[in-house]
Order: sequence, then structure tokens, then C-alpha cells
Amino acid sequence: MGPTGAGLACGSVPSNGGSPNDRTVSARAQAVLKCADAVPVRVLLYLLRCFGRAAVHRGGVRWGRVVPFLFVSMGIAILALLPGAFADTTGTATVLAVARTAEDFGTGKLYAWGDNASGQLGLGDRTGRLRRTQVGTFTDWQRVAAGPDHACALRSDTLWCTGRNDNGQLGTGDTEQRTTLTQVGTSKTWSAADVGQTHTCATRLSGTLYCWGSNNSGELGLGDTASRNTPVQVGTASDWVAVTAGIEYTCGIRADRSLWCWGRNTSFQLGLGDTANRMAPAQVGAATWADVAASHTHTCGTRVDQTLWCWGENTYGQLGTGDNVNRTHPAPVGPGVSWASVAAGRLHTCATREEGTLWCWGRNSDGRLGLGDTSDRTSPVQVGKAKYWATVTAGRVHSCGVRAGKIISCWGGNASGQLGQGDTATRRQPTTIPGAKARPLRTGSNSSSNLSIG
Repeated sequence: MGPTGAGLACGSVPSNGGSPNDRTVSARAQAVLKCADAVPVRVLLYLLRCFGRAAVHRGGVRWGRVVPFLFVSMGIAILALLPGAFADTTGTATVLAVARTAEDFGTGKLYAWGDNASGQLGLGDRTGRLRRTQVGTFTDWQRVAAGPDHACALRSDTLWCTGRNDNGQLGTGDTEQRTTLTQVGTSKTWSAADVGQTHTCATRLSGTLYCWGSNNSGELGLGDTASRNTPVQVGTASDWVAVTAGIEYTCGIRADRSLWCWGRNTSFQLGLGDTANRMAPAQVGAATWADVAASHTHTCGTRVDQTLWCWGENTYGQLGTGDNVNRTHPAPVGPGVSWASVAAGRLHTCATREEGTLWCWGRNSDGRLGLGDTSDRTSPVQVGKAKYWATVTAGRVHSCGVRAGKIISCWGGNASGQLGQGDTATRRQPTTIPGAKARPLRTGSNSSSNLSIG
């Protein structure tokens, strides 16, 4: 099947490293690229090069910047030049879509630091680390997911987990704790994973969704509250493109960009207008979503139009709505700003904007907002003047982010050494970890540990 949108094309990177399929498209065009089954979906890595401004569904793209984007579901990549994304520019944009193997861009060594009381760092012991430490010797890690007491990572499309396992959250068929990464089954078709407090969910290359671990509130989405110690498929849908696991609840996005949540709902964190738990996925409104981040009792997500929305508990202003009022449904955060990504910590939230700036709000004890003080904020406040923040992640009392050049900075509480500075001193502003480079970086919403690939 050929591309259905102008300026996009299926194919592979030439051996000389050139850039095929460059075409100029209208500044207000929208396009969807669909490739034939002959092109392995799991190795499609799209590069979007814009001379002008544009947006992909997981974040903004700035002038002249080349952004890697891995899309692993159903061979469909949504590369949309959205109306409004060009509000301050004129003319056209040049878009390049290229298929590359995971080995070209998406792999590396695995590093961990911070709390390790349950062996969640995968280092073979339960001793915390004050500095970034390599996990094992493999160099082909693709993605990571860190939780309060367990963590998971992908390599060569296999899934590995470590740490606490009393509820079967490692998916190993037992409840034995692990201090090293242990493979989950034998499947070589995993595409992404996320971990909650005591449960885990992951998608496969087929677009199917699996969950396992504790299920007290129906967070596994299996229609009951029985725990599972091996992966079990959630329903029959095969078009899941994203999943996020919070504290006893889960949310996911399907290929049509619809948002679904299930599990614990005591603080409206499912966004369904009530506090009834759900034991199976329930659709959250009719909007189209780009990304979602589940936390303790609040949830945030970006829509395909790059607006940011939050809902659930708002005691400390973690919803960014300018007040402390809980929200039963998704509520807009600020005016029509182009948001690129969002991370929800236990009681605070951080997000990046399309132009690369970083913003945080909510609870600020320990300086987790990175603003140089400990005052809570109920609306987004810019963190410093730096630009080119690529990703941000929020933990229990700390935050970390990656800037251009793969530079890692962390700030906030540091009792477990989660800031990677070699000590336990709190930092109230972003502090670079010396010599550390990373691509993906993950901290669980209730976690004091970090995993990164570099």
C-alpha cells in the first residue's frame, strides 16, 4: 500500500545514508503514511525534517530539527502538519519519512541509579546507587519503564523485568523477587511497556495489549479483580499504540487516537465523570489524543492539536488549572499553547512545549518543580530559560529531563540518590549529571529511581 498523504513515502534508508523521498507539501496539509506488510513494522523509524514548523502526534518539531519517531503499530504513522502549527510562519514545509532499523537509532546501554530496596535497578543487589551505573553488558536496549519497586526494559523486542514481585508484576509466572532483569516469557514481539505501583502493561507489535500483576481495582482491564503473574491480553483489540500505568489504574490510546482508562477511580483519575472503578477499558470522551501520562490520583494528556489536558485530584495544583479544584473530566491547561510532551509525578506535573521550553506545576516540596524554591504552583511555570528540552519525567519527589545533546538534568528530592550527583543533597533547580548522556529516560510517578538508555 502506498502513502495516502502528499510528501510521504515508504522505503528504506539508502546504503550511502542519503535522504530519499524529500518532497514539499502544503503548510496546512495533513497526511497519513501506510506501508505494506513487506516493510517490517517493528523497524520503522521515521524522521521528520521541517523547514517551517510542524507537529507529529507525540510532540512538536522545531525549525531545522531532525526528530526520530518510532511507530510500532499496524504500519501506520501519523505525520500531521496541523492547522495552527504554522500560525507564525508562512510558506511550505519539507517532510522526510524514512524507514530505519532499530539498531541504527534506538538502542544502547542501560543505566540505573537511585532507590534499589527491591532490586528494581537490576544490578544484582538491593543497594541504592548515588551515581548512574550500567546494568549488565547488553548494548541493544530499546525502551525502559521504571516504577516505585520494579522496572522493565525491552531489547530486541523481548521484555525483561526486575524488582518486587509479590503480586506477579514481573510477569514471570511466580512471586519471587528479582534483582536482575529477567525475561518475561519467550515472546519476541513486544513494542513498549509501562509499570505502575504493582502492575505492568505492555503492547506487542501486533497492536495487542497485555497486563499483569495486582488487580485490586481492576487495573489489568480483564473484567475482574484477580491478580495475574503472567501477561494476559486485554480484550481483543489489536490497535493499541500507547499505554501508561498509574497507581492501580491504566490508560491507553488506540490507533484512532481514542483514549481509554480503567482501574481505580477514587479521585476522578479516569476522567469519566464519577468515582466508580472500571474493570475494563472505558473510553474517555470523544477527543483524539496524542499521549497520556497516568500518576497517583491525577492524569494528564496531550491531544493531537497539541493542547494539554489534566484531570483527577488537584490538592496541590497538579492539574495546572490555576486552582485546587478536582476535575471529573479532562480540563484544559492554560491557553492554546503547543505542548509537546507531559509527565505526571505523584503530586506534580511537568511538560515540554513545542519550542523546547520546560514547564512544571503542582506540589513543590524538595524543589521538585525546579524553580529554585519550595512554593507550590497551580499553573505552569517555566523552568529556567533553557530550550531544547527533548523529554521530561516526573517521580515521587524529583524530576529529570533530557536536553539537546542527550544531556541529563535532575532536580528535587534526593534521599535515595535519584539525582545522580553522588550525594543525597536536594537540588531546587535542574542540575546536570556529569558525563551522562541518554536517549529514553524514565522515572515512575511514585518512584525514587531512574533508568536510561545511552
